Amino acid sequence: MNKTKSMRWASGLTLVELVTTIVILGIIMTGLGLSLRTVTYHYQDDSVLLDVHNYGNVVMREIMKEISLARIINKEQVDGYSRISLKKYDVWGNETSTTITANASEGILFNYQDPLNGKLHFPTKGRFRGNNQRTITLKDFYAEEVDFIRPNLARYANSTWNINMDIEVESSVAPGGTVKELVQFQRTAFMPNRYISPRSLVSGPEGS
Repeated sequence: MNKTKSMRWASGLTLVELVTTIVILGIIMTGLGLSLRTVTYHYQDDSVLLDVHNYGNVVMREIMKEISLARIINKEQVDGYSRISLKKYDVWGNETSTTITANASEGILFNYQDPLNGKLHFPTKGRFRGNNQRTITLKDFYAEEVDFIRPNLARYANSTWNINMDIEVESSVAPGGTVKELVQFQRTAFMPNRYISPRSLVSGPEGS
């Protein structure tokens, strides 16, 4: 009789064991929830950063192409960003001009419209950017002539430009609070038409 009762108690769970099991399961579920949130955040963040990198690389490629084809270049600062004015000439001497500007909310503009004939938009909109999840801002755009050390390199330096662009991604949904990430792009563009044309090197405002 007593043996039978002992077997029945052994086959079940005591109240303490049941509470301990619930607590452990709660800790595990909390950990899984936090891990899932972190994984989801990084997936979303990587997706947005990929769009930013794609935009930046394409824009820099287009800027490099325009500068490499130009014979005359002027640079000035407008609202904290460089504004680049370019002029090139076809085989008949016809002039074509391109103005590259920048602002915080629209990114880089070619003749005051989005690059690629208006098809490449600054990635402020898209997945994981609505409802103030993430904010994309152009923080810096700066162009400058390459410095030269020796006088015989002056002409080469006047035909070579460093282009810098910084894009900030601010996330309001990071597990630890607001996080800011800076994506930087840097290219060096050479102007062969400017280099072989001495008239292009006549002094102007800044490298005209």
